[in-house]
This record gives sequence, C-alpha cells and structure tokens, in this order.
Amino acid sequence: MRSAESHAGQAGLAPFLHALRGLLLLGGLFSAHAPAMEFRIYHQPELNRRMIVGQGRIEDGDADKFRAVARIADRDDEGLVTLILDSPGGNVEAAFRLVDAMDNVRVYTAVPDGARCASACASIVFASGERRSILGSGLLGFHSCYKRQGAALLSDSLCNEIVAANAMQRGVTHAAINRFVADHGAHEMAWVGRNVVCRSLQGLCKPGPIEKRNDTHAALTRSFDCSRLTSMASQLVCGDTDLARADKELADLYGRKLASAANKTRVRDDQRTWLRDERNRCSDKACLQRAYRNRIDVLKRA
Repeated sequence: MRSAESHAGQAGLAPFLHALRGLLLLGGLFSAHAPAMEFRIYHQPELNRRMIVGQGRIEDGDADKFRAVARIADRDDEGLVTLILDSPGGNVEAAFRLVDAMDNVRVYTAVPDGARCASACASIVFASGERRSILGSGLLGFHSCYKRQGAALLSDSLCNEIVAANAMQRGVTHAAINRFVADHGAHEMAWVGRNVVCRSLQGLCKPGPIEKRNDTHAALTRSFDCSRLTSMASQLVCGDTDLARADKELADLYGRKLASAANKTRVRDDQRTWLRDERNRCSDKACLQRAYRNRIDVLKRA
C-alpha cells in the first residue's frame, strides 16, 4: 500500500494505467447490460449554472466525451465544474482516464436524489472530485476489484492497491479505503447513503459552500431528477423554488376546480391547452412566472 501511495503522490496516475490493461471490471458484474456513459449539460435555474450529468456505464472514450462537455459547463465560486454522477461502474482503466480529464478541469462530484454511483464510479470517479457530496437519497455502492479465472471471480489485489492509492492521494483515510476495497468482495455490493459515507468513511465526503445554504443545497439535491425531465419548462419548474411553489399552488387550485366542476372535460381540456400553448413554450423563469400567474388568475375567476 505505501509504495503505491508514494508512487501516485509523486507521478500521478499515469504510471498505473499500463498495469491496469487487461484487468477486468470494477463493477462489471453488476453493470454488464447498462448503457454506456453519456455526458449532458443540465442548466440548474436556481443556481443559474450549467452542470454536467454523467450517466451510464464507464467505458473507453469517456474522458474525451467529458472534456467536450466540460468546455461549456459553468464554474462555482471555487472554480469547480459540477459533475452529477449516476453510474453502475465499469472499466477501471477508463475510469482513471476520466479522472485524469477531471483533474485538468477541476470537478465537484455529486450524487444527488435519485442517483446511484457504484463500483468504479464510487471508489474512483466520485472519490477523485476536489469537492464531493452525497445528497438526499443518493447512494454509493462499493465492492472489491475482481478478475475472472474461468467461471470464478477472484479479488484483484493490484487493482485494489491502485484504487486505494488514488483515494488516499485525495484525502480519504486508510480506514475508509478498507471499507470499500477490502471489506466487500467481488460478489457483494455495499450500498451506503450520505449518513454512512460522511460519518463512517472519513475523508470521502468533502462538501463545498453550495451545501451551506438551504436554497442552494436543495437545488443541488434535486438536480438529477430535474435533469431527466424532457421539456425545458418542466426542468425549470422542477429546479426553481419559486416556480415549484407556483406549480403547487396551481395544481391545488386546479384540483379543487376539477372536483367541483359540472363539466370536467372542459376543465381538463383548458388545462391541457394552457400547458401546450403557454407554459411549455417558455424557456426562462420570467416567462413561466407570467404563465402561472395568468392561469391561476383565470381559475380563480372561473
């Protein structure tokens, strides 16, 4: 362990990449049929920040895809690009090449509500962020590196040593490393949430200023779920406290009007028309605020 840690500290991760060639997957047992990693931009309206969402299985070429998207992402007050992770793991060498690209960009790794980051995603990619956060129902999944010998899966000590060296270089304690590279074998996955990660895996949590304010913390927490919505209007409403409040007010009012209406079909049709012709044509907060206020006023007068 010490020799690998020293080597990593002096020369970075590049010397290990050759040793990783031919190793099987950290997480492949659990992610063989998962789609490949894709990176996309999500504009978080309350933070007014373009973040990166990385979702899918880690494979060769992910570093280049990440670099391309990172060019248009925004930085926080510390100069970090936010990378939201949702991945079952994948190829170890590809994960370390992604980390090399992340180091050049400077990244804040986050696993928010609705997201899971397992295996190579958790012990390599997530652990390599300059800032690191688990929020809401987000989960990390850990187990040992492994290699195949016939039909058997055997723990891979070299892979585990390289993963541990990288994590220790990033400030994760030796005790925490043992929890996720030694205590769980190739056949089992340990899923842990924020409380365990931040209290028991010392050094793995490294929250930033964004988590100190309730509004920005909440915005980051729901970022992954909001990013999965298909329309721009839906993403904006989901990601902004003011718009979410207006949406709830309208939903409650609409529900009461529908319950008491003699012609329920007309009420439903009017609501669908408003969604299609007014709300869903908006691409910014000001437009949506006007659309919601107009619709609320109409229903109150009806």
